Amino acid sequence: MSITNIVLILAILILAGYVLFYVIKKKKTAEVEVQVDVDDKTYTIEKMMEFVKRRLDEITKINLYDIGLSEEELKRRKNKKYELKKALKGCTYGDVNDKKYVKELIFDLLEKEYGVTESNISKAIPFDIPSLLTAQDKFDILIYSYKKEFGYEALTELIKKYDLATLKYVEGETKPSYVITGNEIEDIYEKENILLSFSDKLAVVVQRIYQYYKGYSSIDEIRDMNIDGVSRRSFWITREFSKSSSTSRWRLFRTSSRT
Repeated sequence: MSITNIVLILAILILAGYVLFYVIKKKKTAEVEVQVDVDDKTYTIEKMMEFVKRRLDEITKINLYDIGLSEEELKRRKNKKYELKKALKGCTYGDVNDKKYVKELIFDLLEKEYGVTESNISKAIPFDIPSLLTAQDKFDILIYSYKKEFGYEALTELIKKYDLATLKYVEGETKPSYVITGNEIEDIYEKENILLSFSDKLAVVVQRIYQYYKGYSSIDEIRDMNIDGVSRRSFWITREFSKSSSTSRWRLFRTSSRT
């Protein structure tokens, strides 16, 4: 065999080795490499929710044995995959720990992979322009803010502070009822003058995405609240901020009937 042939074979082997190395490396990082095409709708709630659904689906369905992981890395990712599958199942039944796990992962995906920043997050919810915030937006921000201080007593504290547990008339009703209206939320939000950091804003966006992806729509957060200490009444939330198309109002919560 001539020297030329030997050199040619070596060159082919080196090239094949490089290609193989590149393919294996590509597969190892495939789980986290995400191409985000940016346009005017990129940072809307709808687009971000599509991304989150796709990424969580990829993480739970990826075949870890096909991407050339070391034994230690394979074990770590298998545990992560199992924990996520378990959390996604548990949060649909209202498990607060599973809900927290999923929301933390969504937070990381949006910040580290999707590129949500202080400059574009207001395309999802207009935090910096109060006049553009809906009553639902303001309620979510209020509950988030109160939850940071009072935990699962947040709703109770909000109701007590602003004396919301009073009978009032709702348009179209002949009898008074216990409701929290959109107008009340508007007034409370203005009085609270809440200042949010970027992490706070992203947490509110994450909750909005989570509640329509795996949660209980607009009442998702308040389902977790401890409410027995307020009163033994049924509260309602008017359609102007629950935005239900099928009923004029939603039940906000029912407290304990114990005497």
